[in-house]
Amino acid sequence: MDVEMKFNELIEKGLHLVKDDPLHDLRVGVRCQLLLSSDRADAKTFGHQKRVRIAILSVQKVLPLWELEFSKDPMPYQAVELTERVISGGCATTIAEKEIGKMWTHCDNLSCRFEDKQNIIMVGYGAIQTVREALSERHFGCDQVNDNHSDSDIDPYDHDSSFCASVAYCGGPTWDSRSDPQKRLEFWTWWLRSLSEMCES
Repeated sequence: MDVEMKFNELIEKGLHLVKDDPLHDLRVGVRCQLLLSSDRADAKTFGHQKRVRIAILSVQKVLPLWELEFSKDPMPYQAVELTERVISGGCATTIAEKEIGKMWTHCDNLSCRFEDKQNIIMVGYGAIQTVREALSERHFGCDQVNDNHSDSDIDPYDHDSSFCASVAYCGGPTWDSRSDPQKRLEFWTWWLRSLSEMCES
């Protein structure tokens, strides 16, 4: 089957799954299929840079939530800027990895200080993961993942930018009863359509 046709079928599959799921979740296994299929397609249409772009776009969607709580903390913006430098070849891998460590510690410290703002702090973690995406030849966190796996089944360190952004947008992950399924439907529908449009451009 043509790779681009398979990708489009996966997008449609994702839209149906999100709509039909009781919590309107886009399971990590389906996201992995989509993002890994982009690695196998024509690099001019899909590929590594597209994965990084959808990661950045996901974080940018929820940056206003960060601004409401941490307006004087520029860390997510610095992470996205670092990601752009990595993609353009303007930052060595070793330097980027050191910065990831520093920023991760910063978010961990915020999590300890602000227990009631865990969902917002996920914006920061999501921004850090854009750097990891830029450094990774393949989308990370997808090893031994199938369609039935949810994000609760994988190592938290491997939660990608899109998942982190969805937690912030919805007020929590699927396993948090206080989170908003309708907002999750909005987010993942937006994400799928944005990825599709991005890969068509």
